[in-house]
Amino acid sequence: MSGWLVPSEALVAALIATALVIVGATFARRRTIARGEPLVVCAVRDPGAGRWRVGLARYGATGLDWFTLGGLSLRPSRHWQRTLLEIGPPRRLAPEDQLDVLPDAVTVACRCDDTAFDLALSPGPYTALRSWLEASPPGFNVNVA
Repeated sequence: MSGWLVPSEALVAALIATALVIVGATFARRRTIARGEPLVVCAVRDPGAGRWRVGLARYGATGLDWFTLGGLSLRPSRHWQRTLLEIGPPRRLAPEDQLDVLPDAVTVACRCDDTAFDLALSPGPYTALRSWLEASPPGFNVNVA
């Protein structure tokens, strides 16, 4: 009986250590991605694509960066320039498009340059996105009082 005890304890310890490393890496990645700027959970869908891709959006001075939710990359999967980004009015998600991660989400048709896509956000982050787009980016209209 004691012959099985040591290997099983080592296995449990290894599983716990692995779980702690994954949680720690996820937390560190999120903190690094945020860099002190607003970060929200949102989903992106390309035209014609049936499924939403859940990720994190960061409002920066020059654009909106979108990162996949999982993974180790610190680079954004997508970047949309602030001056070229246009968003439409919010619409409720269709019942078949509901996201478990964002139960109260609204969808917004977006366009950046010649690229169209949809964003799904909670109502609060949608308002923040709208305000961020309407605010003047740093360096623009600096002489306007």
